[in-house]
Amino acid sequence: MKLIFLYGPPASGKLTVAEQLSKLTGISLFHNHITRDLVKDIYGDDLGVNYSLVEKLRNDVFAYCAEKETDLIFTYVYGGPQDENEERIIKSYIKSVEVHGGEVLFVELTANRDELLQRVSNESRTQHKKLLDPVALSTFLESRNELTIPFVKSIIVDTSSMSPVDSARFIAQELELL
Repeated sequence: MKLIFLYGPPASGKLTVAEQLSKLTGISLFHNHITRDLVKDIYGDDLGVNYSLVEKLRNDVFAYCAEKETDLIFTYVYGGPQDENEERIIKSYIKSVEVHGGEVLFVELTANRDELLQRVSNESRTQHKKLLDPVALSTFLESRNELTIPFVKSIIVDTSSMSPVDSARFIAQELELL
């Protein structure tokens, strides 16, 4: 099983590229809002307090798919090394896959700041209750000095300079998914 782990800041194109990658490869998409939105629908504004349920759901899906040798594409917003839980969470995802013989392949999506701020209020982001506020995104970006996961090897794709289709093709070629 391969878990293609697309990560990057809000508005970097994770879901858009993941959808294209899924079309290109036939690999199912399990994007981060599936679990976040489910828990938020149950617990409302107490999502943060109940985030362990988000983690549990994701780990269970990853473990199940690894056991069944079902490849997945997953999207994730990495909060940076200053978030003390990030390393533990990501390592738990890796373990859920690797303990069943699977592998996790990391792809960091980046975009320049102006592009991110322009994209964040796109109408397409409302469907999955995504961040829509340029000021909140600006604050997020200013509070993070590093958005690359430091303890994994990642392919880096700049979505400011590549279309979603071209980004997906590049990822598929680099990860030998075709």
